[in-house]
Amino acid sequence: MNYLAPNNVQSSTSQYLLNTWKNRYVATVQTIATNPTNSRKYPLEFVASQAGRKRTLEKLPDKLIKSACHNAAARTKRLYLDHQYLKFNDTVDLSKFTLKTIPVLLNCYQQQAPLVINPDNGAADNASELQFGISDVSTLANHLGNCFTEFEAQHSTSKDWLVQCFLTSQISLASTSLLAALDPVEQTMLGPYFNLLEEYVSIPWWRLCLSADRFDRLSPHYKLVEKLLARTSEISLTVYRRWSQQFDIYSSTRGTLSDLKIRRSSLRDFDMFQVYLWLSLLQGNLNVIETELVPFCTYIYKGIGIPWQMTVAGTQLLLEEILMRLRADEKAIAVNYIQGMMQAFQAAA
Repeated sequence: MNYLAPNNVQSSTSQYLLNTWKNRYVATVQTIATNPTNSRKYPLEFVASQAGRKRTLEKLPDKLIKSACHNAAARTKRLYLDHQYLKFNDTVDLSKFTLKTIPVLLNCYQQQAPLVINPDNGAADNASELQFGISDVSTLANHLGNCFTEFEAQHSTSKDWLVQCFLTSQISLASTSLLAALDPVEQTMLGPYFNLLEEYVSIPWWRLCLSADRFDRLSPHYKLVEKLLARTSEISLTVYRRWSQQFDIYSSTRGTLSDLKIRRSSLRDFDMFQVYLWLSLLQGNLNVIETELVPFCTYIYKGIGIPWQMTVAGTQLLLEEILMRLRADEKAIAVNYIQGMMQAFQAAA
């Protein structure tokens, strides 16, 4: 597990992939005005302002953050404490990590004015759909990277995939608890920041950006990754629909595949699979799939009772969808990594 932040992303190829990463964290909210004069009548614009962001964070005092992190750690610990590689002292340190990282995230939210995108729908008198994004993902990731670098030095002997499981679950639970203290518009504005934090742990976006440094923008390898990466969410949604139909009778204590929380986590995981595939391609080997992705999936999915054949089937549907979107020359570049990924999941059955 290597969480060095992308503070050295300078090349054009890295920057383009960084922009693709940035585009994931955009909140879309309905609004009725673009030039408000009254914060009560136009809460959206006020929430996006510096004063509004400050007021939002006043609803998340240190006491509430500590409570949310401690409760999330306790719930997560019950899931993982029985594993021989994760001891009590480890779980304490992991909970401290989240308690330290969330204030860093919130400080960036307060300091950074949001990126505002106002589509021109040609109807100034009607409701328009404003989009709010994280204006500086690189700086935010750099701050998070400093936290992770310190954390990694303290846990260099830990089972990386197990630590990743714990942190992902803990961050998700803590962020859900904190967002519940906010108004709906505030939740929408701050939500992308928590999403980035959770994905920073589970999806190697920044490593993908750094790996692009090996290529120029005319490289067929880079052009393939850039093309498919821009369609990550679209591909995941298509595959999820086919996968949930194939296993429509599946049900667990967490619910069915159509439940909102399971749908969200499944879509994120299909995104994760794609990023790992393209990272593998840019690095020129299957190491990250075989030593990170498959062990992580083996533990977390089997641990929550998802039959492994469902994971294998989902992986196959994903890779088939990707192949359908590739030209013959692109398939020649990607086929070894696609086949290697499929074989790695089948071997873990």
